[in-house]
Amino acid sequence: MIPNVHTTVAESRLAITRPEKIIVNPSFISETHQNVTTVPGKDNEMLVNLTVSSTSGGSSSIHFKLFKEPELANCTREASPSGCTVDASVTNQTIRVPINASTTYYFRFDNTQSNSSKTVLFSLSLLTSSMSNYATRDGDLNLFGLGLSVLGVVVVAYGVAARTDIPWE
Repeated sequence: MIPNVHTTVAESRLAITRPEKIIVNPSFISETHQNVTTVPGKDNEMLVNLTVSSTSGGSSSIHFKLFKEPELANCTREASPSGCTVDASVTNQTIRVPINASTTYYFRFDNTQSNSSKTVLFSLSLLTSSMSNYATRDGDLNLFGLGLSVLGVVVVAYGVAARTDIPWE
């Protein structure tokens, strides 16, 4: 019998930081950093949850940069920055970043182009996943079901072929 191979995916989510309010004043930059430790033997993703609001409480946007410690000098340059993992304007979103090594990550919120304060609700999680395969030998039941199906087809074919005529019709 040929074994059936089944694949299962196991995911777990670990909060690295609790939701934190970061106030970024007008014409200023706020930066925070966090050590992120990966789980060996699993696929690791960092989930960055950001919600940006203005001082009036309405939705707003801010320029966000995410980078690793080695890219600190390149990503924070004024002219043509490079090496940033994320370099975008954000409002209310979750950013998924695949990671493969434990290191320090920097989170920069740039409000230099605005004349009002912004509040950033920031949280960070680590999502790990792994796939496992296992083989089963459940082919015997499949073969039994196939045999019953063939028997059913034979009985139906016989019933159609041996149909008797009803005399009072």
